[in-house]
Amino acid sequence: MSNNGSRSTRWIVLLVLIAIVAATAMFVLRKPEPAADEDAAAPAAAGTGRVSFLMEQQWLIKLKLAKAEEAELAPQIRSTGRIVPVPPNHAVVSPPVGGIMQGDAMPRIGQHVTKGQRLATLIQTPTAAEAAQIHIENTRIEAERRKLVHNEVEAAARLEEATHDLGRSKRLYEKKAYSAKALESDELARTAAAAQLEAIREQLKALQTAIPSTNAPYEVRAPISGTIVSVSKSSGEQVGPGEAIMEIVALDTVWVEAPIFEKDLGRLSKDVSAVFTTAAYPDKEFRGRLISVNKLVHEQSRTAKAFFEVPNSSGQLSIGMQANIRLDAGERVPVLLIPREAVLDNEGKKIAYVLISGEEFERREVVLGDEYGGKIAIISGIKPGERVVTQGAYQLKLQELRPAGAGAHSHEV
Repeated sequence: MSNNGSRSTRWIVLLVLIAIVAATAMFVLRKPEPAADEDAAAPAAAGTGRVSFLMEQQWLIKLKLAKAEEAELAPQIRSTGRIVPVPPNHAVVSPPVGGIMQGDAMPRIGQHVTKGQRLATLIQTPTAAEAAQIHIENTRIEAERRKLVHNEVEAAARLEEATHDLGRSKRLYEKKAYSAKALESDELARTAAAAQLEAIREQLKALQTAIPSTNAPYEVRAPISGTIVSVSKSSGEQVGPGEAIMEIVALDTVWVEAPIFEKDLGRLSKDVSAVFTTAAYPDKEFRGRLISVNKLVHEQSRTAKAFFEVPNSSGQLSIGMQANIRLDAGERVPVLLIPREAVLDNEGKKIAYVLISGEEFERREVVLGDEYGGKIAIISGIKPGERVVTQGAYQLKLQELRPAGAGAHSHEV
């Protein structure tokens, strides 16, 4: 019995060892499953540049393509400037006298005014020195007035005497008792006396209007027609002589002021035209013509200011707006153009995705040239006639990095 029990125990131990060895071998030999993160990163490590994108995925994100097209265009100069008023169309209203603003119907910002229109009324409030000067002037004028009044009385008496003498002369002449020459002399004397009296009375009238007043109203009128762009004083406020109370700008035509680098100044021609956009209207292009280029080059920036005249009948351009400008500079040359939205950033480089077949695309590294509105020139990386992805390019980039989840991403409409 003991021998049989001993054999059974040995067999059990042997079977247990065999099972442990088999389990260990299966654990060692079994290939571990890749982690989800490692699986997702594998395509990016491959870096083939080829991306498969099913038709269903393309329909889901409304993928769009555009053909790389050749054109002949001039090289571009780009700059950022600002909208400024045309000098003759800009006026700062500053009355020559001081006083208190009066009136409830003062113009407001944005209101259009015409040349000569009354903008405000000032009740003059002179300083102590001005008041003293006015008193001296009034004293002088009063003395002159009294003198003229005395002269007026004398001139009126002379006129009355000359009129009486002329009447007597006419009666004598009718009776043949007075000569024609003497009658003519009396007529001239009466005419001279009347003219002298009229001159004195005109002097009195002019002197009366010239008397300065310490609180005379002064009407402020618009020097030009245009739009009120700023109002710095309101009714009841004190205004000093020469102090600005409002600003008027005629906006039918404006200028764009932009710095041009010294190296590009020689490429500007007299008939060059500028195309520019603004942040307020990013999809609208405005056009202007070169007016002048400042002859002073800034020492630090090495730029000179160029001025472009721009029609603004729509009134969309406001003073101070920023303008992103591009200029044609030089002869036209062949360029290859694709839409700007087809170009993406990828680790400091520019890329675009090109259609290879119906469901396969290739990532291309591209070298960019000048921009022309919504399109950009391609120096290398794409050939004429190839089709690039515009809407959906970002989803293709995601597909290349994480193909399993790309169908769920949609950042474009």
